[in-house]
Amino acid sequence: MSDKQRVREQKHAWIYLFNLGFYILPMVLFPYQVWEIAVMVAALLVFIGLYYCCYSVPRQQMLWPILGMYIIACAVTPLNPGSIALFSYAGFFVGFAYNWRVALAAVAGIILTLATFHFGPGTSWDLFLPYGIVIVGTVSIFGRVERLRQQHAEEQERDAEEIERLATSVERERIARDLHDILGHTLSSIILKSDLAKAQLSKQRYDEASEQLVELSEIARESLSQVRQSVSGYKHGGLQLELRRLEQRLTDGGFSTRITGTPPIIDERRETSLVLAITELVTNIIRHSNGQQCLIHFDETANTYCIKVVDNGRCHDVSVGNGLSGVELRIQELGGSMSISTNKGCEVALFLPKLAEQQP
Repeated sequence: MSDKQRVREQKHAWIYLFNLGFYILPMVLFPYQVWEIAVMVAALLVFIGLYYCCYSVPRQQMLWPILGMYIIACAVTPLNPGSIALFSYAGFFVGFAYNWRVALAAVAGIILTLATFHFGPGTSWDLFLPYGIVIVGTVSIFGRVERLRQQHAEEQERDAEEIERLATSVERERIARDLHDILGHTLSSIILKSDLAKAQLSKQRYDEASEQLVELSEIARESLSQVRQSVSGYKHGGLQLELRRLEQRLTDGGFSTRITGTPPIIDERRETSLVLAITELVTNIIRHSNGQQCLIHFDETANTYCIKVVDNGRCHDVSVGNGLSGVELRIQELGGSMSISTNKGCEVALFLPKLAEQQP
């Protein structure tokens, strides 16, 4: 039992004390002497303390409290045949704490104790043994059922904790990828704008430099907004708008840029992943390509969208770092794939499956 479960069970433990009515009723109906009532009340108080002790300790530590409850039940039986209620609590915790074999042996021992009192001089109640067998046997089964219930609850709690842990891990990975893609592209644009402004200042073209600085400020503000949004899910202006922004930044970076084909119309979650993937590919071109041309081409078949990002830089081999691996992971999470070709420049192709409703 987990600590949380133990606290919850302790809060409701008093409810199950109703069975002590079998023990208290004879004290009210029969003409006991004062000292006998005092002994039975004292025994009852100690018994209740042991009862709560069983609720507060792990199953592995219930042996001594259970033995204490059993001893008290035996001690008061000659005075009060309602002690079958006390034996039933011992039976409950035996069924709860131990495996079937041990529990059956212990319950059999309790019933044998009842039989000894019934046929010996310990009690004069004719129904002591029949009632005792029914009550102890039934409550012991309840104890076993309670153990199975709590084990199931513990498994559910562990599963919920594992799901929460995995969800947290996935969310952290998403935020890390988003920040990498967003900031990588934005910082590259900031560096580019800074270099352009510096070049304009060196030529004393102050108006052009001022324009570059204004655009740099806008990029920085947009980056700050995107970082804030990344913790709750990256938001963008749609694929068409983002393509125009990427085209402008490629142009600022000295690339002649063409966007051909028809961008797909897809749901927001898939569109967000696609925007971030294309953004990362464009960032790589601005950072690493020694070419002057960039092509972003959209195509589709009956079942698949294909997006190609191509530059004409000299490229013999591509090292798959965090950026490209993040792009590939995004596309794979959508059920797609990525391929890289370096035959003519560098070509990265993204293949995104269509959803059933999008297929002809």
